[in-house]
Amino acid sequence: MFASKKRYVACAGLLIFSCWSSETCAEITLLQQDRDNPDWLNRLNLSVNGSIRPQFNDVMGDSDKGSYQRNGFDDGDNQTRFGFAADYYLRDGVSWYTYYEFGLNTPALFHWKNHYDKGSNYTTRRMLFTGLKADDMGELTIGQQTSVYYDVVAAKTDLWDDDMLAQASGVGINGAYDGSYRPRKQLKFKNSYGSVDLYAGWLFPDSEYVVGDGTHYRRKGGGSLGFDYHIADDLSLGMAWNETRATIKHPGADDDKTYNQHIMGAALSWVPDNWTFAVGGGWYKNFLQTESSRTDNYFAGNAWGVEYYAGYNFNIDRAGLKTVQPFFMGDRLEYVSGRNYKRIDNGLGLLLAFAYGFSVDYEHMFTSSTDRQGDVNFVRLSYDF
Repeated sequence: MFASKKRYVACAGLLIFSCWSSETCAEITLLQQDRDNPDWLNRLNLSVNGSIRPQFNDVMGDSDKGSYQRNGFDDGDNQTRFGFAADYYLRDGVSWYTYYEFGLNTPALFHWKNHYDKGSNYTTRRMLFTGLKADDMGELTIGQQTSVYYDVVAAKTDLWDDDMLAQASGVGINGAYDGSYRPRKQLKFKNSYGSVDLYAGWLFPDSEYVVGDGTHYRRKGGGSLGFDYHIADDLSLGMAWNETRATIKHPGADDDKTYNQHIMGAALSWVPDNWTFAVGGGWYKNFLQTESSRTDNYFAGNAWGVEYYAGYNFNIDRAGLKTVQPFFMGDRLEYVSGRNYKRIDNGLGLLLAFAYGFSVDYEHMFTSSTDRQGDVNFVRLSYDF
């Protein structure tokens, strides 16, 4: 185990050192548009982005001693990811845009023992969508992409490592299927009208998703509406609603049941000068799972959650250190019916941002929950390009 940990840290350190010593580690444009040249290839803009994110989680009291999260890992929603974007110029104000992003579980890929969950995938498709962008008509895209709810509500408080513990985009059955986070097979429209951005989404039927308890979940369809009102340059209010129709069943049993899942929420973001404030919450109907595997009692009738964040950014810009941001964050999730469960998190964090896209994030989360979750320390190293 110790040799494996040393190899993991050494590889991460080698990558960090090699990128730090070169000023070429930045957002990479592979092909730049030249709209004055009529040649078809000059209409194309290709770019690559990525984020490398080794992380360490330490539950207080040694209850997680020997776990892969404590040894150092790269998995889950905060995992390493790489994105590829193509923008093709059609005419003035109109372009065809395609984006692909995948997540990489680095320890699983190289079989670093005790640094990943056995059986986990090496890669995960995070997004894959394409569509048209027009200055006067807005954007229309189709594929796996962020939801309307995430864009205008959840994204405003998606600001720290251990977040979205009370947001719909992080607590549903699976955000790629239930329409809350990065849903597959989604048609999404966005356009701006003055200070208001309007969003609409349509969720097409999807294939079955097998839950960890063996239950089969299939989305039959759904839709979303939302808006983001820019009250001022540094102040915005977002509101969204989503409905997903889904069927729950167990293989070999005649127990299918269709649920109409609803989530609705609002969030406020205020960024005056060096401050960042954000608060958001939502109401969830037939969305959160109960402790029962029965199809007629699989989802809780009603629940709600809130998240909040406050941080101040100190500009340092000395010896490679760009900024320092201490912050306070927290959330609360509570079931109203279907299950007796409540969770409250409050924490403190510190983000150090260095030159060339490097950063270190430390957080300590104090948790009070019905299932007695322990307090946790989080450390994440990041390199973004």
